[in-house]
Amino acid sequence: MESLYLVGLLLLGVIAANVVKQFIPKVPDAFIYILMGLLLSFTPVFRGFELEPEFFMLVIISPLMFVDGQRQSFSKIRQKFSTIFLLSVVLIIGTILSVGILTNLVETEWTLPLAIALVAIVTPTDAVAVKSLTSDNGSKMPGGVGEALELESLFNDATGLVMLDLALSVLQKGSFSLFSGLGHFLFVSIGGVTIGIILGLIIVGIRVWLNVHVNNPETSIIPVSLMTPFLVYIIAEQLGTSGILAVVATGIVHNWESSRLRLTSTRVQLTSSTIWTTIANVLNSVVFLILGLSLPEVWRDFVNIGVPGSMQLLGLAILIYAAMLTIRYFWVIREGQEDIRSLFGTSSDNALHHQNAQIFALGGVHGTMTLAMAFSLPRLIGGQAFPYREELILVATLVILISMVVSAVMLPMVMPKEEAAYTPDDIAHVRSKMVDYATLQIRSQISDHAIREELTAQLQTQKGWTPRSVTNDQFQSLLDQTKDYIRGYIHGNEVSDKYGTEVVNIYDNAINHWKSGLKNKWTIKHELHVLKKQYKHAKWHVMHGVITPKQRQRSREQFKETKSPEEWAKWKNIRGAVIALNDEVLEQTDAYLDSVLKARLEKYQSDNGYIYDVRQALNDYLKQISHEYKQKVVSVDSDLYIQAFQFEYNFVQQASSTGRLPRTMISALYSEINQAQTLQLHQLEELTAISEEDQELVAGRLENN
Repeated sequence: MESLYLVGLLLLGVIAANVVKQFIPKVPDAFIYILMGLLLSFTPVFRGFELEPEFFMLVIISPLMFVDGQRQSFSKIRQKFSTIFLLSVVLIIGTILSVGILTNLVETEWTLPLAIALVAIVTPTDAVAVKSLTSDNGSKMPGGVGEALELESLFNDATGLVMLDLALSVLQKGSFSLFSGLGHFLFVSIGGVTIGIILGLIIVGIRVWLNVHVNNPETSIIPVSLMTPFLVYIIAEQLGTSGILAVVATGIVHNWESSRLRLTSTRVQLTSSTIWTTIANVLNSVVFLILGLSLPEVWRDFVNIGVPGSMQLLGLAILIYAAMLTIRYFWVIREGQEDIRSLFGTSSDNALHHQNAQIFALGGVHGTMTLAMAFSLPRLIGGQAFPYREELILVATLVILISMVVSAVMLPMVMPKEEAAYTPDDIAHVRSKMVDYATLQIRSQISDHAIREELTAQLQTQKGWTPRSVTNDQFQSLLDQTKDYIRGYIHGNEVSDKYGTEVVNIYDNAINHWKSGLKNKWTIKHELHVLKKQYKHAKWHVMHGVITPKQRQRSREQFKETKSPEEWAKWKNIRGAVIALNDEVLEQTDAYLDSVLKARLEKYQSDNGYIYDVRQALNDYLKQISHEYKQKVVSVDSDLYIQAFQFEYNFVQQASSTGRLPRTMISALYSEINQAQTLQLHQLEELTAISEEDQELVAGRLENN
């Protein structure tokens, strides 16, 4: 039960942090999550929380590495293998050895293996942390640098873990063999990659078989996909190889599978992609929450060490970070580094290459992986207490925080400024016109009023929940114009001759008594108005004893008894004529409001929400005239939705051909239409299936009876 509370609080922390960051957009997401984790640490469930490295690596890191691996194609890995090797192995090992020696010279009481163990812990970088620190700050990460940081962080975790394992082995045995260490490194790394590839191919084979031979394959393939990173990590670790590298290799194999599937098994691929994207986003947030949860324990160690010792460790952390920053910078700009220049896209531009070198150096942010490695240090080694364990954890934590703060401050200064192709208001403006255009086109092809309005209401939801620039004056003005149009129509010669003066006057009186305000669901005034009307309606029915269907039927019979046969026949004829006239008015006003919307679209005006509000208010009132109080379930054929979405595609395509819209906005709109169409058709399939099940159930009951 406690584990359930723990997971629930972590998810609540993620949700709360996502809400808070909307109010402080200038603060990097990582710091908000860390602060939220710090607040959670004061709850009883997390009091005294200490990171468990094995659990963290298995449950958090392995699925994240699996997702990162799936985002890297095998062809790119093969093409840029030498660059990846330089970034993830040569640079990391060189940094560990050089900074480790420097640390050993500063901390003379520490042995060289202990210093190397510390640097091995703090060397791995976190590309997710970089994205979190640089998102929404008005700067743009150069594509080549961002790719280099991703490739580096993809494999350098394993390098750091292997080097840490070697350092701990030397501390335990008291001796070091170069050939033994090199052999161990190759076995762990190459073995992990090999196991990951083999297991990946086996799992892919299982997925393909399930996809071909099983009905509803997603119900089998998705669970297999969710189990994959945990299974691969456990097997690789049990065999003494790198579980991280194995999971990454398996992810790359799964990317290869997706590239081979292409447009086959689209439902499985889309579902799997959506699930893993959501999981990765949540876990990336949880990573920073866990960092915040760990800070109180680290702070207690600071207090125990005292101020002088803490200042000494702070100085050491600054020195280590500065040394790593310097090495990363000069390693990139050194002469003859054509692989890195090619990756950065700066082969001939030295000034740009130096700028990218600064970004790459500052982008070496260290995250929770470093903290997990620090907490993985054993409490006992060689039968004795591990020397300076608390100090190593404190330095690692300080390096993490220093790297985050420095990067958050410095990266926006050195990164090129991002010029947004469009603003949220821009795309909302175009989206609104797109939906209104499609609505007009599809309405002209539907004769059934109920289907037409149901489809219109559904399409309007594509505009989202953003506040509209609709005023009550706009609404009231169009409403008055619509009333005038209705009066002009019903007093025309054709309607007067068809229905007679008495029916027209009754209907005119009903229109004159119609009062309506802007239906704004976000105002208290509207909600109070609705409640007041409902109260009056309910009060009348209670006072007159007209509540149940039987009571209403009896009330109608009593009313009929008060009339003579002639009066009753006349009343029924007038009522039928009023309802028939009401149906005609409904069709005419639909056409009138469509013409108003068309005229505004021709003037490139997008704030047309009030037209829909008037249409909705009109429909509601005319239903009351026809005494249609029950909400009817309207079924819209899927072909109509497909046609409507095709009109939206046509709108975007026409705008694209004229060059009025930026390519990024066009791509975003196409994606929105595609997602809306997929969701709508999926919902229709589910409703159809439920309807068929209900029909079968009714048929079965009839047979039994």
